[in-house]
Parts: sequence; C-alpha cells; structure tokens
Amino acid sequence: MSRRRFVHLSLAIIIGLSVLLVHPASAQRGATLRIYVARHGQTDWNLEGRLQGWTDTRLNETGRRQARDLAQRLTGIQLDAIYSSALSRSRETAEIVQGKVPLTSLAGLNERRLGKFEGLKVAPSTTAGAPTTASPQDAAITQEYVKRTSDPDDALDGGESLKQFAGRVGTTVETMRKQHPAGTVLIVGHGVTNRMILRALLGLTLEQVGAIAQANDELYLVEIDPGAPPRLWKMITTRTLNEL
Repeated sequence: MSRRRFVHLSLAIIIGLSVLLVHPASAQRGATLRIYVARHGQTDWNLEGRLQGWTDTRLNETGRRQARDLAQRLTGIQLDAIYSSALSRSRETAEIVQGKVPLTSLAGLNERRLGKFEGLKVAPSTTAGAPTTASPQDAAITQEYVKRTSDPDDALDGGESLKQFAGRVGTTVETMRKQHPAGTVLIVGHGVTNRMILRALLGLTLEQVGAIAQANDELYLVEIDPGAPPRLWKMITTRTLNEL
C-alpha cells in the first residue's frame, strides 16, 4: 500500500480545496469505472521548455525510466484496456506499460495543435506546457502565447482553438466511456490533453482545469459510480510527500 497512496479529491472537495487521504481499494464495486490518467514520460523538448503540440517527439532516457516506473506502480492492477494518443511520446509510454493489455492509439487524445507556437520556448512559469500567467519580464512570445491560448476561439495561426480542442477530447472520452461502462482503463495522454480529459470526466470548467499541472511522472485515478459524483485521486510518491 505504501507505493500506492492516493489523495482523494471528490468533485465537491476539489472546488472546496480540501484534501482527504484514502486508498482507492475502498471502492471495489462491480459497476465502477476506473480511469487511470497518466502523462507521457519526459522528452528532450520537455527538458528544454519547448512547446510540442502535435510535433512527434519521442521519449528521452528519463522518459523511458518514468514509463517503467509507471508500469511498476500499476503492478497488480488488472487493466481492461490502455489508450494512448497517436503521438510517439504517448504511445511509447503506453507500450512500456502494456504487457498483454490491448492498446489503442487515438488521434482524439493528441495534444493541442499549437500552430505558430510549436517548437518555441516559453517562460519557465509554464505548467504542463501551458503557461497560466506571464509577467512583464517574460519574453514577448510568452506573453503572446499566454494571452492567445486563453482565448477560447483563437486557433493560434494554423493550430486549434481551445473550444475545438476541448470538444475533440470530450468526444473521444465520451466514446471511450460507452465502450467501457465499467472496468479499469489507463489513458496515457499529454499535459494539456489530460486537463481536458479531467474536464470531461468531472464536469469542470475551462477556468478550473487551468489550475491543473500534471508532471510527466504523476498518475491520477478517476472513479465513476452510477448515480454518484466522480472521485479524483492522485498518487503520492516519495517525490511528492510534501503534498500530504
């Protein structure tokens, strides 16, 4: 159990900013749908602070180690299916975890297309590839990126608007839920994609998901029971003990 301690955040508790320590094994009911949400392992562009979007980067050695750690953390959990995006960094992470579990890659889970900003560096105040604020001291490109990615209708000069992106991911999640009304599924996504996955599963607003910052080695679990509010858990490791 020490390797799989989770922070339990029900939807109501998220809004109230309260935290309760429990373990997901307490909710082993047959009608429950459990969706593990992982981010792909680190890439060189992650390390450099470059925006990746649909650019098809691959894992670096740290990223492959993070994927192996994810596989170890999921040991003993019987997965019915694994889903990744169609981008190499997501699929490679999922393949390291896969074992004999069916793996499906879906373009609907790809990261947001960032148009003119792909490959550019932004200020280190970024969270999961998307800065939430920009200071007057930040470079002009960071200030432009923060402003334009916050506009729900801005397609970023050949990219994808926030509304288009949220709609794409939401439709993909809805299709997956129809295929898995119950059971246990792993999704290996991307920093901003996973925000939209949680938005679709928990009914969050675009403003609320902007506060979510999932690191490359962090794992979430969403549990959904018929007729009950969804529950969100976060795995705590030795690296994140300060969050207890």
